Amino acid sequence: MPELVHLTPTDAAYPARLRALDPPPSTVAVQGGPLEASRAIAVVGSRAASPGAAVFAHELAATLADAGAVIVSGGAEGIDAAAHQGALEAKGRTWAVAGTGHGRCFPDAHATLFETIARGPGAMVWPFPDGYHGRSGFLARNRVLVALADAVVVVQAGLPSGALHAASWARKLNRPLWVVPAAPWLDEFAGSRQLLATGARMLLAPEQLARALLLTVPAVARTPQAHVPGRVLSGSESAVLEATSSVACHADEIAARARLTAQAAAVTLLTLALEDVVVEGPPGFFRRTNASQTMKISG
Repeated sequence: MPELVHLTPTDAAYPARLRALDPPPSTVAVQGGPLEASRAIAVVGSRAASPGAAVFAHELAATLADAGAVIVSGGAEGIDAAAHQGALEAKGRTWAVAGTGHGRCFPDAHATLFETIARGPGAMVWPFPDGYHGRSGFLARNRVLVALADAVVVVQAGLPSGALHAASWARKLNRPLWVVPAAPWLDEFAGSRQLLATGARMLLAPEQLARALLLTVPAVARTPQAHVPGRVLSGSESAVLEATSSVACHADEIAARARLTAQAAAVTLLTLALEDVVVEGPPGFFRRTNASQTMKISG
């Protein structure tokens, strides 16, 4: 296990991203790898995450980590945990910014997760004195979490929520803010819709953010490149196509199989339907067209 290090702003190893804060944290305990990276992306959201949102957070983190970015989150249940796990399963780096001081673990169930992260190459970060534990810490740590990142993604936010607080810090610190959309009747995404209505960027697929960050996403076996006349399908389009067959399947089931949000899958299905790759019928159900049954799929 790497040594626990306590850093102050006067130390050479103190994270450069945190020096820009006014004031920077007076002490930061770090266990794991260094808190420096060419790209670091914060992925945050609801503790009571919907299954689809958790899957998307996992896939987003895995995609970005596989492309070389560090995934930053708060170690909480729900979206945070899914993001950390996605980065770990991709054998990438993740930084967990705790809402406590070193020596306290919250939630208790994440003791093993935190120990895994602390082993590196990512890192556990405690921006409070050792042993600190207070309700205010979980909001106060958002300032540090966002400062360590180059961009912030809110996967799911209710009203009110800690994710909205993190989003407010993204705007204060001039970090690009991306939000995953959801159907308007889902109350658990009310905060997400509020952020989009006030200027956040809409995120529909992991590859969209990777392209915006100029990251190269390695080819993934689960989403092979599929060819249609005139172009190559994107990763999300390939995933949706792989989730369909000659038997009509509901769009929600296709989204779950493709590990995309319902909104992202719906947009992708519409695109594929316009190109006659899939066909809808009955309403809400999709199947491959006869032509796409013999479509060339290559890894």
